[in-house]
Amino acid sequence: MYVQEYANNGRFTLHLLILLLLATLGARLPARFTAAIAAAEMLYSSWLCFRYGSLMALPSLSALLVYSRLRPRPLPYLFAGIHLAALNAAVMEASPLISAWVNLTFLLAAVLCAQLHSAGRGKEETLHLYDELRKKHFELDEARSRILQFASQVENAAQAEERVRISRQLHDDIGHRLIRVKMMMEAALHTLPSAPEAGMTMMGQVRDQLAECMDDLRFAVRRIGRGPQLEGAYALDRLLEETGRDTGIETSYTVEGAPYPLYPSLQVVLYKNAREAITNGLRHGHATSVGIKLRYSPSEVTMEISNNGKTAMEEDGSEIAVSDGDNRDDGTRSGRLTGMNEELPLAGGMGLRGMEERTRLVGGTLRIRTAYPFTVITTLPVYKQSEII
Repeated sequence: MYVQEYANNGRFTLHLLILLLLATLGARLPARFTAAIAAAEMLYSSWLCFRYGSLMALPSLSALLVYSRLRPRPLPYLFAGIHLAALNAAVMEASPLISAWVNLTFLLAAVLCAQLHSAGRGKEETLHLYDELRKKHFELDEARSRILQFASQVENAAQAEERVRISRQLHDDIGHRLIRVKMMMEAALHTLPSAPEAGMTMMGQVRDQLAECMDDLRFAVRRIGRGPQLEGAYALDRLLEETGRDTGIETSYTVEGAPYPLYPSLQVVLYKNAREAITNGLRHGHATSVGIKLRYSPSEVTMEISNNGKTAMEEDGSEIAVSDGDNRDDGTRSGRLTGMNEELPLAGGMGLRGMEERTRLVGGTLRIRTAYPFTVITTLPVYKQSEII
């Protein structure tokens, strides 16, 4: 109104108020009316530019902020083309300099509006990624809590199984041997008066039986009091070191692949299986050499416990995949040779069953290779974080 003179300033003011009303309605009406309001504001502002001169192209640019947010993406480009064509039609009779100024102003405003929307979308994406990251963090904490709880349950189950095993050992081995010693002492007491030499021989046997009972009792007490804290593969290394120091046998420990941290539940299974396999090799096979080989791969970890002891199985180089089998009254457990129909009894049924149950609890497999050296193979899957979550 100060730059140009109009025939009726009141009418000009009314037309500007109508433009402001359209802009206000575009901000207050529901989203489904946005395109219609933007089209009305764009065409009305172009008519104002035709009616009152090229300066009215500046308020006409406000429509850019409205239709630039429309979806789908090609729709803002269509509105921008129509808007630019309407402005050019409004200044058609003006000088080329005015037309160039209007087009340049519109293009600069369109580029600036695009940059503003791009920055806004970047901020929205950043906030969205932050929300997703926070959600994943909560899920990871929850998964970690579940894993620790599961590891605690596995450890408690392993400790309960060990207590049951030790109690059975005390009852079956030491208890029965003490009963036999008592009977032998009673027989020796009756024999000594009439046959001193035979009585002394029986007393010597009683002494030997008591010495074996004491050895078994010391071994059971050591197993109760150790309670090692597992720290990955080093726990197996310490197990071999203690076994070699206590028994005097040769031990070896090798690692293949790049070691990586294991979940506590997997450490428990590997340690318990290794200890059971070593104990069986010493007690039943009379082994003089024990070795552990730990092999790491991206999807699983494999532990092989080998010993040079004797075995009742046929040494034909095959592998036994341990299945449920039959629990026999004498404490043995049967497994089936891979690719064969013959079933062979596996000694130490309670220990083998415990190894199998622990391994199956974490989704692993247990195999026995009967070829020399006798080898127990434990294979456990390694789960990634994405798979747990």
